[in-house]
Amino acid sequence: MSNIKGLLISFLALIFIVGGFFILRNLTAQDSGQEEVRVESFSECVDAGYPVMESYPRQCRTPSGEVFVEDIGNELEKADLIRISSPRPNVEISSPLVVEGEARGYWFFEADFPVRLYDSEGREVAVAIAEAQGDWMTEDFVAYRAELEFDKPATSTGILVLEKDNPSGLSENADELRVPVRFNPDTAEYGEISTCIITGCSGQICAEEEVATTCEYQPEYACYKNATCERQANGECGWTLTGELAQCLGIAL
Repeated sequence: MSNIKGLLISFLALIFIVGGFFILRNLTAQDSGQEEVRVESFSECVDAGYPVMESYPRQCRTPSGEVFVEDIGNELEKADLIRISSPRPNVEISSPLVVEGEARGYWFFEADFPVRLYDSEGREVAVAIAEAQGDWMTEDFVAYRAELEFDKPATSTGILVLEKDNPSGLSENADELRVPVRFNPDTAEYGEISTCIITGCSGQICAEEEVATTCEYQPEYACYKNATCERQANGECGWTLTGELAQCLGIAL
């Protein structure tokens, strides 16, 4: 009987201690004059002005003790396969976007791999090819670079996806690095990206803006009279190399 009585006393004491803790915490919050704002994400926690711990990834703590961790994608999990130096997770991006970093040689195939940009609803905003900046036939890290141009997305945030090149198409060989980003609100609206124009003294240059050149005429300039000036797969303006243009220029396809 005495043992049961002792356990009962201990249980009641525990209830008083826990209850006292919550009462004291609420009183402290009231004394500070701060009314806790209900938040449901890291960004909302930061916007509410709650303290942020400078860990990586960062963590934000509310007065009630809730901790929200910043989403940095899967960067830490993929660090031994591929690394990104620009853009960093959750930075604000705009067009054109330069993507740089380093990846193991086997992340590439034929010295490149695809890079895709999606809005937060999963719609593809842009796609480009990241090219190795050195010999990729190695298991060591090799620098890469890609450039994407895009119109203003429908959402304020998105995901940059760097895909391991997978010519086999087998799911077991697929892999990707996912990097959350924020879109600059000043990005051009749809259709506002500049178009390509034909310029130069003899109409021999395809560019985004007028280019001043000297007027020494070259015979090959005549090849461009019926050629198409448009944005190429690398995002830059240029002449589309058709069989007819290649033959005129003496280029072997």
